[in-house]
Amino acid sequence: MVLLSICTGLVSGICWLVGDVLLVGFEVDQKRYSQFTKGSLIGNKELAMLMLSASKKRLRWGALLANFSIPLMLAGLYSLFMLAHLSMWNGLAILFLGIGFVLSPVAHVAFYYVGIISKAAYEQSEGKSCSVSNAKLINEVVLFLDTTWRVAVGVTALGWLVYSFLIFTNQTILPSYLGILTPLFGSLWVILLVEKLKIGRPYLNGAAFNVALTIFFILVLWYYLYPL
Repeated sequence: MVLLSICTGLVSGICWLVGDVLLVGFEVDQKRYSQFTKGSLIGNKELAMLMLSASKKRLRWGALLANFSIPLMLAGLYSLFMLAHLSMWNGLAILFLGIGFVLSPVAHVAFYYVGIISKAAYEQSEGKSCSVSNAKLINEVVLFLDTTWRVAVGVTALGWLVYSFLIFTNQTILPSYLGILTPLFGSLWVILLVEKLKIGRPYLNGAAFNVALTIFFILVLWYYLYPL
């Protein structure tokens, strides 16, 4: 069961990674779309322009792929629980991760709505400045995205912080140095590679956490099959 749980976590990580690539793997085309946001009431102008070049089909699949794979991610928690010593901190880590995972789909799908609403507003404006009513609608959806995303990421990060502590303090069967590669810390390394060294851009823009999640489950699978 533990092996199966690790595999479900890995598959879910891959699904979320592909979902990120499809949904937010773009560079903002300022030259082409700046007139749309210039002088408008849109608050987050870069986000409003981010997905304008994408097809609705691509955005839809990016949202759905991650959304429908969340049961696999939840199933992956079983392996994390079983690989750690039974304790209150282990239970708290799994609890926070479970809550964070449950909250994540609505935050992820919110990007889809920002994308398609922004695309509709852009088409209505015929490339000119966004209307006041559409700008307010975009701002409302972005506010919804920001709220759900921050809560989901915050709770999930707290769960990974606790689980990283368990790894660092040898309260799991995993080697202690693997704590630096949990998704919480691994995502920082990915951001460095993508943002500073331009590796994987634009496809991995916004995908740091799920790149780190996928790598982490690959490492967990390796150490489970070939323990030191």
